[in-house]
Amino acid sequence: MPAAGAGRVTLHIEGQPDPARNESLSAFDFVVSSEYFHAARIELLRGRTFTDSDSASAPAVIVVNQKFAERFLNGGEALGRRVRLEVNGGAGDWRQIVGVVGNVKPFSQVTQDSPQVYEPFLQRPVPGFSVLVRTTIAPGGLASALRGAVTQIDNELPLSNLMSMSAVLDRQNAGDTFFSRVLASFAMMALLLAAIGIYGLMAFTVAQRSHEIGIRMAVGAKNRDILRMIMRQGLKMAAIGGAIGLALAMPLPRLFSALFFDLHVNEPRLYFIVPAVILLVTAFATYIPALRATRVDPMYALRQE
Repeated sequence: MPAAGAGRVTLHIEGQPDPARNESLSAFDFVVSSEYFHAARIELLRGRTFTDSDSASAPAVIVVNQKFAERFLNGGEALGRRVRLEVNGGAGDWRQIVGVVGNVKPFSQVTQDSPQVYEPFLQRPVPGFSVLVRTTIAPGGLASALRGAVTQIDNELPLSNLMSMSAVLDRQNAGDTFFSRVLASFAMMALLLAAIGIYGLMAFTVAQRSHEIGIRMAVGAKNRDILRMIMRQGLKMAAIGGAIGLALAMPLPRLFSALFFDLHVNEPRLYFIVPAVILLVTAFATYIPALRATRVDPMYALRQE
C-alpha cells in the first residue's frame, strides 16, 4: 500500500474566483494506492475511494477529507466538483472529486484538522513512497518477510527505515534532536554568560564598597550581616530582571501561535522553573563576591580612603 509523504499544494476549485485575486488555497497532498484507506482505517463518508481502474488512462480523480469540504466548499456537496492542483510549481490537470473521507492528522503533533487531498498512485507515480502494513503480530518479525516481498516485486527497489507506527510517532514527538541540542547549548551559554556578568558586577560592587564594608565591620557588623547584605543586593537585581523578563514573556505563546502554523506553546510550568533557575544562578554567582566581602580587613579598608 504505497503512500507518498505529505506536502502542501496550491489548488484551484472550478467555479470559484481565481485565488490570484484572493487568498491562495492550499492543502496537504498525499499520493496513495487503492488499499491505503482500508489499511490506514480512514473512514469513507461519501462517494468512493480509489480502485485499480483509476490508472493513467482513466479520468483524473481525487479524494478529499471532510475539512476540505467544510473550508473550501462551505460544507456543500463535494462529489463531482473539479479541482486543479499545482504540483511542483506547475498547474496540473483538472481532477474530479469522487470521495470524501474522515479527517486524520498529517503529523502527530498537529492539533487541528487541515484540508487534505489524496491522489491515486497510478495517476501520479512518485519516485519515493512509504509502505504501510497492518498486522496482528509483532511488527519486528515482519522485517525479513517485507524485504522479501519487495525484492520479488523489484530486486533493485531499496527498502530502508523499517519502523513500527509507535516508533514513527516517538520520532515525530521527539522532534529534531540536533536542533534541540543546539538550542539547549545556546541556552546553557546564555545562562553561563549571565552568571559571569552577575559575578563581575557584584565583584566590582564589593570592590567599590570596601570602605563602606570596613566601616560597618568596624562598628560591629558581623560577617553574616555583610554576607546577607551583598546576597540581598544581588538577589534583588535578579528579581527585578526576572520580573521584567516574565512580563515580556507572557504574550509570547499567543504571538508564536499567530506566526507559526499549528504551534501551540502551553507550558505554564516554565514560568516557575525559569525564574527559579535564574535565582539559583544569581545566588551562586553572588555568593563568592559576598564571601570575599566578609574577609575585608576594616583597618585596611579605612586607610584606603
